[in-house]
Amino acid sequence: MATGRVGRATAGLFDAVFRPSRFVRAPNAASRTSVRSALGRVRGLAVVFFVNVVVYATPLTLSGFGVAVDTDAPAWFVPVAEATLGRPDAAWWLLAGIAQNSAFLTVISALTLVTYHVALVVTRSSDGFLLTLHTVVYSVSAYLAGIFTVLVFLSRAPGFVTARDLVLNLQVRFISVMYDSFGVPPSQRVFTLGDPVSASQLSSNETAVLAVLCALVLYFAYSMYLGARLNHGAGVTSAALSLLAVGLSPVLYVAALLVYSIGGTLV
Repeated sequence: MATGRVGRATAGLFDAVFRPSRFVRAPNAASRTSVRSALGRVRGLAVVFFVNVVVYATPLTLSGFGVAVDTDAPAWFVPVAEATLGRPDAAWWLLAGIAQNSAFLTVISALTLVTYHVALVVTRSSDGFLLTLHTVVYSVSAYLAGIFTVLVFLSRAPGFVTARDLVLNLQVRFISVMYDSFGVPPSQRVFTLGDPVSASQLSSNETAVLAVLCALVLYFAYSMYLGARLNHGAGVTSAALSLLAVGLSPVLYVAALLVYSIGGTLV
C-alpha cells in the first residue's frame, strides 16, 4: 500500500513537471452527475488539498516561520492531546502554526476557485463545479504552493538579499497601486516604495531561484488554462478570460484587506 502511494506520488510529480495536461486533466468520474459519486469526488479532492497544504505548512512551522502562538494549549484540547499525542502544548503549537502558515494559501485558493468558476459560468463554458474544483486543487497543490515555498525561501535565506529585495519591490509596487486606487493617505500606508533594485546585481544562484519562481508562475497559469480547455472544453477566448479572472484574485484579496483594515473606498 505504501509503495503504491509512493508510486502514485512520483508519477504525479513527473506529470506535474513534464506532462501538465495529464496532471490537471480530470478523470471521467469527475463528470458524473450521480450525487454519491460527486460527493465521493469532492471528498477525495478535499483530502488531496488538505494533505498538500499540510505538507507545505509543516516544514515552515517546524522552522519557526510565521508562528505566533505564545499561549498554552486550551483546556478543551489538553485531554485530547494527552490521550493521543502526549504533549498538549507542543501539539497545540504545531497545529496552530500549521493553521497560520496555511491560511494565506487557503484563502488565495478559495478566491481562485470562485473567480475561475464565475468566469467559466459567465462565458458559458462551465461543465460543472466539480471539474473546476479538480483543476484548482491540483494546480494549487503543485504550482501555487511551490510559488509560496520559493517566496518563503527568499524571505529567509541570507545569501539571497538582492533577489529578496527585487521580489519585495515588485510586491510593494503592486500594493502601492492598490493604495492609490483606494485613496489611502501616505500616513496610513504600511508599505512604502524603496529604492529600485537592479537585476544586474543578482548572483547566479539568485538568478536560478528567480527562474524557478517564474517557471512555477508559468506552470500555474498554463495548468489553469489547460483545465478550462481540457476539463470544461472551453474555447481559447473563454479559457484566456478565465485565466485573467484568476489573475484578479490577489487584487480582490488586497482590496478586501484594505476595506477591512482601513475602510478605503475606490475613488
